[in-house]
Amino acid sequence: MARSMAFSATAKDTYILFVGSTLSAFWGFLFTLIVARSISISEFGVFSAVLNLATILSSLSDFGISSGAVNFIAANYSKGAVAEANKYAKAAFLIRLAIVLVIAGAFLAASPFIPAKILATTNSKMGIWVAAITIFWFLDLFVPSILQAKNMFLKAVIYDNSYYVGRLLIAFIFYLTIGLTLTRAFWAFGAGFFFTVIFTFIYLKKDFWRVKPEKHKYTDLFKFSGWIAVNRIMSSISGKLDIQMLAVLAGAFATGLYAIPSRLATFIIVLAASFSSVLAPRLAGFGNKAMEKAYLIKSILGLLPITLGIIFWIIIARPFILLLFGTKYLPSVPVFQALAASMIPFLFTVPSVTAIIYSMKKTVYIGAFSFFQLAAIFLLNLYFIPKYGPFGPTITFGVTNIILAVYTWAIVIKHYWIEK
Repeated sequence: MARSMAFSATAKDTYILFVGSTLSAFWGFLFTLIVARSISISEFGVFSAVLNLATILSSLSDFGISSGAVNFIAANYSKGAVAEANKYAKAAFLIRLAIVLVIAGAFLAASPFIPAKILATTNSKMGIWVAAITIFWFLDLFVPSILQAKNMFLKAVIYDNSYYVGRLLIAFIFYLTIGLTLTRAFWAFGAGFFFTVIFTFIYLKKDFWRVKPEKHKYTDLFKFSGWIAVNRIMSSISGKLDIQMLAVLAGAFATGLYAIPSRLATFIIVLAASFSSVLAPRLAGFGNKAMEKAYLIKSILGLLPITLGIIFWIIIARPFILLLFGTKYLPSVPVFQALAASMIPFLFTVPSVTAIIYSMKKTVYIGAFSFFQLAAIFLLNLYFIPKYGPFGPTITFGVTNIILAVYTWAIVIKHYWIEK
């Protein structure tokens, strides 16, 4: 059984995405390393606050459309209805593009009135960079999901890595020549965007660009994505409140100290997202409760070696951070260890959340929980950050991730193991 699991199609796709995610996380890590070493801790706090807010806006602009696209593309592609799959992909692409431009434009117009504390700086240009980076991220945050829904995992990996390599390349050139400043670090995101534009035209063939989706394709996406949109909006805010609330309540220096552990912990989130990307098309296409149940058990077993890897990373955190970031970031070591530990319960919500969305089609459960999640994270951070500084968000994530795991698995166990 172990051998069949190790060489199954699911395992092979997981390996591809795992390697791809590891590489993209590595390129992202090198980029963070270069930036962190080139600027002060306070500037790195500002840098992190800008990226954090851009991440929130990018998540808002998704509006659940990516999940809707995966659902309809995977379902049609598994039936051989390639033309229908392309219509849903094109409709989702146009919706996402329109929302990104509206949100980025609205933020740009409102940026002069946004309190300086949110970005831990009085530099008004930082608001412009938030809007610009939101646009720069659009393609890389959307196109890979289309490729994954068609089971083109290798192409999705190459596409995603093209963004990170392009960004790192320009940053490294700056670093070696004229120096990497805060502004030049932001320009590197534009280079990554340029690379994704090229690969978009390579991988999305003529059939994609020529197809004209019917009106109901747009309405199907919005109907499916309704509660997921609520969850995306709530999760994008709640999941990124740590950096923004630290900037407001603790200042740029504390934000900079927390930002390194936060960047490193992103690797765990990337692994979780990659695993979810493999599970989603299959759970959307089974249509059989017994097969879905067996697949969930396999997915839990697949998480065990990843968890052991995280524990090992926690153990070697001190020499790891000292070697790469230097002594000035040593105070962030226990923060990283606590944050990484708090991510383990989140990792085990991947199978349950994916099953609820794509197999059970009960997106209302995820959307409803997001209201509680947002309130809990805000209130807990409001209490823990002033009291424990950079450790505050790690406690908050630990509590909320455990609650999420209990909540989602209670729903899944009831559906697959209790109900007949």
